[in-house]
Amino acid sequence: MWQEPYLWWMAFGFLLLIVEMITGTFFFLAVAAAAFATTAVAWFTGDYATQWIAFSISSILALVVWQKLRPTTKHHKTDAASGLNNRTRHLVGRQAILTEPISNGIGRINVDDSWWKVVCVDDMPIGTHIKVTAVHDMILTVEKV
Repeated sequence: MWQEPYLWWMAFGFLLLIVEMITGTFFFLAVAAAAFATTAVAWFTGDYATQWIAFSISSILALVVWQKLRPTTKHHKTDAASGLNNRTRHLVGRQAILTEPISNGIGRINVDDSWWKVVCVDDMPIGTHIKVTAVHDMILTVEKV
């Protein structure tokens, strides 16, 4: 029964599907589709070189199609609890007044009774209105409003 090459290609396709279920990358799903396409080729021809060429070409095509169809941006669904205990996320977009000058691109501001280290491309004097544009680690990036 296992002397037919199409059965080996079909078994290889199912093995790749099992690997896909374990990894969840969709990479092995594309290669499994190529193995199943090669099963059809092996049904008609017993030439192993033709089968491997068909598998190679269909693998490349399946991976190119997978690359084109997969989403390029990851959409992270957020719920109400995702911002809990994340103080820095809520600081982006906040405006404040400098209580200490920014010199050499580094300074400090006081927001909600906490002192934060800030970086900016421009030096600014005390009393300048600033806006937080980004947070990296515990350092705020600010710009003049």
